[in-house]
Amino acid sequence: MVVMTQNAANEPAPDPEAYVRTEVRDGTGIIVLDRPKALNALTARMYRDMLEALWAWRDDDAVTQVLVTTSAPRAFCSGGDIRQIRDAVLDDRFEDGVAAFTDEYSLDLVIAQYPKPYVAVMEGYTMGGGMGISVHGSHRIVTDTTVMCMPETAIGFFPDIGASWFLPRVSLLGRGPSLGVGRWMGLTGARISGPDALAIGLADNFVPESRLEAFKEAVVSDGVAAAVAEHSAGPGENDGIPEASLPERWDEIEELYGADTLGEILVKAPAEDLAGASPSSLVRTWELLERGAEAESLQECLERELALAADTIVSPDFAEGVRCTMIDKQDEPQWSPATVSEVDVEAIRRVLDQPGQLRTRP
Repeated sequence: MVVMTQNAANEPAPDPEAYVRTEVRDGTGIIVLDRPKALNALTARMYRDMLEALWAWRDDDAVTQVLVTTSAPRAFCSGGDIRQIRDAVLDDRFEDGVAAFTDEYSLDLVIAQYPKPYVAVMEGYTMGGGMGISVHGSHRIVTDTTVMCMPETAIGFFPDIGASWFLPRVSLLGRGPSLGVGRWMGLTGARISGPDALAIGLADNFVPESRLEAFKEAVVSDGVAAAVAEHSAGPGENDGIPEASLPERWDEIEELYGADTLGEILVKAPAEDLAGASPSSLVRTWELLERGAEAESLQECLERELALAADTIVSPDFAEGVRCTMIDKQDEPQWSPATVSEVDVEAIRRVLDQPGQLRTRP
């Protein structure tokens, strides 16, 4: 929860590290992500603050629903603050890095299992960890500006936050789940639009940007069902849902990424699809999604991802990937090992065999 301190004039002073603003209004627990300069990149503190708020509201009969939104329309959430994790590891605070992931994945599970409506309004960039705090919710709202992706292989990491559960299960209406399309999203970090997210089951409703503020107010005043009925758009309407582009590419993507081995994909896929990705991250992602496709629950996937995260953040590729993309803004990371064929697949599989443990409410 947001912590307040007292200044000399006995007036409340904002905590500079509290980027999660919470309030309860007319029975709605409202969470506003308020770190605009960092595109709402989630810090370890932000995971904890969201967890504490959701735990408290879960047991509060005065709170009937939760609304999660952003103070900066440019981004709902650009993901986790990976620089913070890298700094912790380089400062010999490995446990702090693992604790942050433990809180993050625990938060994702709480959202997925929440007994009250959880409404996530995904304006702008919704990437990595931003998908974790949205796609697991009961009411997932996209708009004209929504951009969703899992770009982790480019930073020496892997698609986490339960992606090994939802990526293998993306599907088009009338067709079964597509592990191939899930692999494409996870391996390449491909960006998809709000209409695309709707088309493949990662969102529930489209609210045009022009109606978004009215929608949020209606959620609070009238409840989410009434707000959706009044403000969401359908296909073909004036100010309606733009046409999705992903369905047209579906068969092509399945053909390329539905291969039996990662090696086949490396040969068949366009070079630009996987350019710049860490070879170790590609192998981690492949192996993780294979397990996820057979998993029986989101919790199982998150626990496996936690073990893999703890192993990955001490690898040279994680430090190198974050340095290049986030610190030095370079395009030529020096990956180690340099090729997929050199990656120790069995070592990764052993890690996946030892799941981590998520947090429960104290």
